[in-house]
Amino acid sequence: MSAVVLYITASGVEEAQKLAKSLVEERLVACANVIPRILSTYWWEGKICEDEEAVIIAKTSSAMVDRAIAAVKERHSYQVPAILALEVAKGLPAYLEWLAAEVRP
Repeated sequence: MSAVVLYITASGVEEAQKLAKSLVEERLVACANVIPRILSTYWWEGKICEDEEAVIIAKTSSAMVDRAIAAVKERHSYQVPAILALEVAKGLPAYLEWLAAEVRP
């Protein structure tokens, strides 16, 4: 099993918590952390935007990435949510074993 970290931005802490909880409940991810306040600067529809958002950092297996991304996209308030899958090169073996046991297709 290879581990993957999902980096997901949300419109705020309430949306981030709902998304995180649903991903864990459905066993698409083993764990999800919500960082309640980030300041984002980005291009959208030809102009620079600055907004306060929240971030979800979710840990899952490579086998569950596509399903987790689809679940977030289905429930997210953004037209094009930031969802990035970052492969984990290395980690504490006991944590990686726990992660693998907690996510299920």
